[in-house]
Amino acid sequence: MILDLKLTFIGLLIIVAIDSIYLSLNSSFYDSIKGTQPINITYALMAWLSIIISIQLLVLSRNDIDESNVFINGMFLGLASYSLYNFTNAAMYPEKWSNKIIVGDTLWGMIITGTMSWTMLKVKNNFM
Repeated sequence: MILDLKLTFIGLLIIVAIDSIYLSLNSSFYDSIKGTQPINITYALMAWLSIIISIQLLVLSRNDIDESNVFINGMFLGLASYSLYNFTNAAMYPEKWSNKIIVGDTLWGMIITGTMSWTMLKVKNNFM
């Protein structure tokens, strides 16, 4: 499957909006990790772009994907990617990565990746 650049751009806009709201509402949750440092927007955009590309290549490209299973498939992608990130960071920075952060951030990753998978399928089917 070749990436659909329009779908990539639309997905990127949507995930930036959703995750920015989430991060601003839950800033105290992440302050123990990042302290007072501002978020590096370039790296944040690269992370969001990686999620959008992964959704296209690993979820939406499946032959059996439809509205009945896209959310759960997206959640599994979120589980794999966010738990890998969180457990790796917990191994390297145990004083900063608590179990609460591991669980909370991994759950958020599952929710946002499932939601974005469903949203991108709807956009693809209805507007592309």
